Amino acid sequence: MNKKLKLILTILESLFYIGCAAAVASGRIDKWLYAVPFLAYALAGSAVVLCCAVVLTSIGPRPLFKRSRVALGISFLAIAAVHLTTKPLPVFGMAFVYPNSVFYVLYFACILIFAVCGSGPQFFAVCALCTGGEAANCAVQGYYRGLFDVQAPQWGGFAASRGPILLLPLFYMVCAGIVPYFICFLKSQENKRPRKQQKMSLSRQMEQDGQTPDSAVQEGHAPRGMSIGPGKTSVLIMRQDVDDAYAEKSGIDNLLSSIVYFMSRNFKSYSALGFIYEPDIKTFVLNSHHSKSLSIKRDLHIPEGKGVVGAMALDKQPFISGDLSFYNAELLYYSGNEMVNSVIAVPIISHSKELLGALVIDSQDKHAFREEHKDIMRRFSLLAAALITNVRMRMYQERAAKQFQIFYEASQQFITALHLAQVFDVLVSMVELLTTYTRIIAITYNEQDNSATVVKIKGLSADLAEGFRFEINTGIYSYALQKLKIVNLPDFQEFKGKYYRFMPDEPVPTELRSLIIIPIVDNDSRPSGLLSIESASPNQFQSDLEKVLFTLVGNASVAITRARLYHRMELLAITDGLTQLHNHKHFQEQLAKELERTKRYKRPVSLLMMDIDHFKSFNDTYGHPVGDLVLKEIAQCIRQAIRVNDIAARYGGEEFTVIMPDSSEEGAFVTAERIRRRVEQKIILSGVSQLRVTLSVGCASFPVQASGQQELIDNADKALYYSKETGRNRSTVFVNGMGGEKAIAP
Repeated sequence: MNKKLKLILTILESLFYIGCAAAVASGRIDKWLYAVPFLAYALAGSAVVLCCAVVLTSIGPRPLFKRSRVALGISFLAIAAVHLTTKPLPVFGMAFVYPNSVFYVLYFACILIFAVCGSGPQFFAVCALCTGGEAANCAVQGYYRGLFDVQAPQWGGFAASRGPILLLPLFYMVCAGIVPYFICFLKSQENKRPRKQQKMSLSRQMEQDGQTPDSAVQEGHAPRGMSIGPGKTSVLIMRQDVDDAYAEKSGIDNLLSSIVYFMSRNFKSYSALGFIYEPDIKTFVLNSHHSKSLSIKRDLHIPEGKGVVGAMALDKQPFISGDLSFYNAELLYYSGNEMVNSVIAVPIISHSKELLGALVIDSQDKHAFREEHKDIMRRFSLLAAALITNVRMRMYQERAAKQFQIFYEASQQFITALHLAQVFDVLVSMVELLTTYTRIIAITYNEQDNSATVVKIKGLSADLAEGFRFEINTGIYSYALQKLKIVNLPDFQEFKGKYYRFMPDEPVPTELRSLIIIPIVDNDSRPSGLLSIESASPNQFQSDLEKVLFTLVGNASVAITRARLYHRMELLAITDGLTQLHNHKHFQEQLAKELERTKRYKRPVSLLMMDIDHFKSFNDTYGHPVGDLVLKEIAQCIRQAIRVNDIAARYGGEEFTVIMPDSSEEGAFVTAERIRRRVEQKIILSGVSQLRVTLSVGCASFPVQASGQQELIDNADKALYYSKETGRNRSTVFVNGMGGEKAIAP
């Protein structure tokens, strides 16, 4: 219909409602109105229904509150209902109650509804009509009687008695709508202001980009503003709509919202939808939609080949139909039974012929779309392709920049990480920045006994603990270590019962879905350990993430090799090269630390001093190589006889010492005797000779038998020499006065 004709009909309809309201309020047709029983209630009910419709459609695409004839029609019904239920003024007496209509509240309902959700013209028309109609109704019913009497006007009595009663309701009606209307008006202006400030002309944007709209589409770029289609079918997407997609959305969520909105407006469709194609799962995912229906499925996924949308993944061709009943095709995006007859679906194809998504519009009318509409939809798809490509490129660049920053920070921290535990701490912290996870496991490999040990766990771990050791067998962790290959399982539950992680018949947590195991290799391409990451979501570690994690582990492997070399250097610095026990310097440092700990926690510490009996003559008889062999064998006997937390060292020459934390002199004597007997029973093979040696041992304890470090060493040494002086091959506990008087060994 012609727009001018439409406007004329709207004006005539509005005038008709105004005329009807005036006719009712004037009372000229009361004799016909009063003849119909309950007419007032029917009119009031119609007004209430229309008011509810105005509220319910306020968030829809075609709100009723923006239609002048609807506003005037509701006002007319309210005036008629109030007029028919208002009793005239009694002939005698001025005592009356105003208002006496049961439907008087309809005035306030109409005014408030259009004040809160309506625009200015509709609100002021309703306000004027309701107040004017009520004033006219009061005049017809006789409430102004006597005010215009030429001979005796009653203005004084009116001001004193009837004035407040008649004028205050009208004043209340106006104020009830004015306040909320201006609050909503100012709020809407505030929301519109940023958009106006951000607008930029299309020509200016194209000049900055050095492109025309057509060239931008053909080259696959995403212009910030674009005109599609000639003449009346042109569609203009302003710059700020695309800017909003960049500024407000992190990632690709609702990326197509502006395009889908303009599709809906341009075609006046029942529904307009935009889908993003996920090639990894071969599925179309609903990105944005604009629909009159409430049954669009949320988080919609349409598999490849299913329905109208899924079929485009196979042939990448547009689909148009004016009557879907002729096709064996389903839309799949409605949860209910929608009577859709016409549809256009076009694929979103990139410049490199890659499928990116799909755009769909539909209508409940048959043959609602024509071939030229399909061409316009293709232009929309070009814009969507450019937008998706640019956003994905931006996301890729942001992800690459984030990864580069993580790699840079990791390299800086790996440089300063000199111990294996520090390297794994850095590695795990960097993995946390790259992906979501439920558990991260770091494992080291021991080549000597062909086993692996869990050294670090990050995350909940009820079935596994740090320190867990497993043999290299046929499990998937062993496979990754033996083959030096990445194991990436998209869903471990699918392989449950077929493969196991560490050992057969192990309990497997049900929350374990995605699992990736990355081998750690040293500079000589030998296994050094493993890093595994678990997730409760399937398909968590895709190919791109796998490459990033592999690169990070590669950087960590260099740091792990360096940390192990540093550890070896530390061991060399504190280890005696011949016996592999701690050297004299480290012994002094450890004894000082143990004495400090003893003072803090009030626990004893004991010291053993040992010397090989007649070692000088033994050395002269058999030679230094045999003497060195004897020192090694005795060192091995000492290691086998002491506790895990005891510290054995070579004091110098043929002397040995053992620091025994949390041990009194009685416990130290027991250990000394165990060492002495083990050495006494040891047979040392040198060629065809079977050699034996013995030890003399002295014991002292802090703080009972010494007050400081040097005194503890001296007292243990005195007890040692007492053992030598009293026959050798024996153990002696220091007692006060030893060295001046002979002490008795326990």
